[in-house]
Amino acid sequence: YNTMVAENGCKLSNIQTEQGVYDFTDCDAHLAKAEELGMKFRGHCLIWFDYQPEWFQNIKGYDNMKNAIVDHITTVLTHYKGKIDTWDIVNEAVDDWSSGENGTFQLRDNFLTRECPDYIDIAFKTAREVDPEVKLYYNDYNNEGLYGSKTDSVYNLVKDLVDRGVPIDGVGLQYHLHTNAYPEYEKVVETMRRYAELGLEVQITEMDVNSVEGKTEEAFALQAKLYGEGLRACLDSPNCTGFIVWGVGDSNSWRSNGYPLAFDANYAPKPAYYAMLNVLKE
Repeated sequence: YNTMVAENGCKLSNIQTEQGVYDFTDCDAHLAKAEELGMKFRGHCLIWFDYQPEWFQNIKGYDNMKNAIVDHITTVLTHYKGKIDTWDIVNEAVDDWSSGENGTFQLRDNFLTRECPDYIDIAFKTAREVDPEVKLYYNDYNNEGLYGSKTDSVYNLVKDLVDRGVPIDGVGLQYHLHTNAYPEYEKVVETMRRYAELGLEVQITEMDVNSVEGKTEEAFALQAKLYGEGLRACLDSPNCTGFIVWGVGDSNSWRSNGYPLAFDANYAPKPAYYAMLNVLKE
């Protein structure tokens, strides 16, 4: 392991619980631990619609929302300039039911799109102005190849940004899978290839595999297969620059009831751990 990410510590909801009052304590602590261990640190995430403080959700008016977005991104990226080289600028903007047909995409209907329809452009352009060196990522789930409509919709959004000259360097594939819903290896590689053709990096940013069957040998064997295939897809794709699992031990996962990670509650390695190790040895 050579990269760390804070699950919540660097989000707006943690850094700016009150408008204009910035508290970097938690994010700084994560970064300091990464530096202590000689690890890279990945920034997650600047603008997201979910789990946000009331003041942010309740902003009314285009200029007010735009100013809040610009202020947050400017303040955070300035604080971490030269310390964090990759950030998820916008997280989960595409609607789950977007069809993706004919090069289209549909954004979620939420307070961001209602008050500031071009908030994605604003976020990426602001980030680039503040830090010309930082890698700018768009991050989403169900965009790795399992669900064609969501995968295509995210691709169409990103291609639109690229075509219009909006600065973006990469796409995060969260890769939250289930033992009864997962993509084929070939589709993942194809998804990564499409972004390579746009000149973009990809990273698997939040991998876990929820066991819908519970704690069974069969489920853990399938988990192992899926973790191995995810890692292999990244290694087989020249533009895949990161592979990150969303937690360490099962008991600390946001999906703890599904035993989704490579280590159990006692931090003992599970079959998924050995599957990834074997891929690395190949």
